[in-house]
Formats: sequence, structure tokens, C-alpha cells
Amino acid sequence: MEINHENFSVSIETHESWEKRDKLSNFFELVYILDGEGEQYVNQSIHPYVKGEIFLLPSASCNRYRIKKKTRFLFVRFTSTYFSTYHQSSSVNYSDWFNRLNFIIGNYNQGEAGLIDNPTDKEHVKSLLDLIVSEHYSDNSCSVFLVQNLLVSILVIISRNIEKQLLHGQSFSDKRFVNMLHFIHFNLLDQEKVSVEGISSRFHISETYFSEYFKRNANESFRDYILRSKLKIAEARAALTSNSFKEIANELGFTDSSHLNKMMKKYYHRGMREIRNKVSAA
Repeated sequence: MEINHENFSVSIETHESWEKRDKLSNFFELVYILDGEGEQYVNQSIHPYVKGEIFLLPSASCNRYRIKKKTRFLFVRFTSTYFSTYHQSSSVNYSDWFNRLNFIIGNYNQGEAGLIDNPTDKEHVKSLLDLIVSEHYSDNSCSVFLVQNLLVSILVIISRNIEKQLLHGQSFSDKRFVNMLHFIHFNLLDQEKVSVEGISSRFHISETYFSEYFKRNANESFRDYILRSKLKIAEARAALTSNSFKEIANELGFTDSSHLNKMMKKYYHRGMREIRNKVSAA
């Protein structure tokens, strides 16, 4: 049985040996090892796994498993529809979900750090995933609704762990500025919220003083910080997904793919096609 929704699918599979699957995700796939033992191969990296491990796989990764002991997997794939505004009637804020998916894919360095460093958070995520497993086998008509809300909570926990890794080693004496960065990270694609006017109003800072305040704390201008943050996501989307450059540019608020490519070359000295081709050739 597989739980399907326009934004995600959930399946449980048992394998004694691994066969390549054709199922794809648009952002990434969350993998939870329910039972078993083996090794996961992602691009050129090898990660041993046992029961209870949680992995995040970008959609374009070359991955497979060497199964040493029969393994039961929970796969959560984030799929086709891009959490657009027509879901306003839903109890789930898909705009917020979309922001978090982009933040995760843009800032998670696979292999360099664990997906969830905090032990308590890891147990929370396991408990939520166990609830998803329970709903997977349930005949309850509300299962999809419950699973989508459980996934929202999981994404929030993953996001805050990645944010801690992102800010590791940086020291900010101004707590308000830390809260401001947190707000920017998870609202980056909302142009109204992440504007001088929007942030100044939310954090009670004069608009005329805001630019000076931000640059003093971040050591770069607000405009450059926003642009660099978006380009970081664009780079990851080019390397780790099969989305078109036009689609990526539109979702990240660039005029068109040419504008995005121009900015990428200016800041990273290589274009979107070069980024994608480099990964494909690896």
C-alpha cells in the first residue's frame, strides 16, 4: 500500500537485495530504516545503516543499497505539485512548506554532518515517522490529512537542525538579529515578508536605519545576503534536482532563467548549466 498526495507519497518496502526504482521526487526523499542492516551508496559516498537511521536523499542523487540483512524501508517522496497558493483552503500552509523544502535542499551538506544532530529531536522525528507507519497501514479516511501534518512537523525539526549547523561558529550578541536571520531563512521566497519594509515592521526597526543595522551584524548588505541565499538554493536545485532552470528561476523570484544565470556567474563564476553538467559527469 502507498499513501499518495499531490505533494508527497509514502511507501513501505521490504528488500533482501536492491533493485533500482523508477520513482522520482522533485525535492528529496526521506528514508527511515524500519528494520535491517546494510550500506547506502550516494554518489561517491558510503553510509552504513541500521534500524532507526534517517537519511535525506536529493532527487538527482545516484543512490543504491547493499543489503546485508533483509531491510524494511519507509520512503517519503516530495513530488510534483509545488505547494502553490491554490491550497489556501487546506489546514497546511504550503507556502511555508515550500520555503522549508528549499531551505533544506539549499543548506544540507550530505556527508559532512548528520541530518539531525540533536538526540532529542532525532527521537521526536522517529516517533513522528512511527506514527506515519501506523497510518500507512490504517484504513482511516483521515490518514492522508494526518500524515501531511506529521510531515510538516518533521520538516520543521529537520530545518532547525540544519539552521544550527549553518550558524555553527557564528556569534551574534544581538538576539533580535538571530531571530531576524531565522525569519529570513524560512520566508526567503516571500518577497513581501522578506523586504526592508516587512522586516523593519516585524522587528520594530526604523527603515532608514535598517540597512546600517543589518550590514553591521551580517558584514554584508541585506540585498547581497538575500541574493546569495537564493543563489545557494539555485545552485543546489541545479545540482541535485532535474527541475528546469526556468522553473527554478521563477520559484526563486528571478526575472527569468537568463537573469538567474547571470547572477550565478557573477557570484559563483559558473552558470547553472555548468553546475548541473559537472554533477552529471561525476
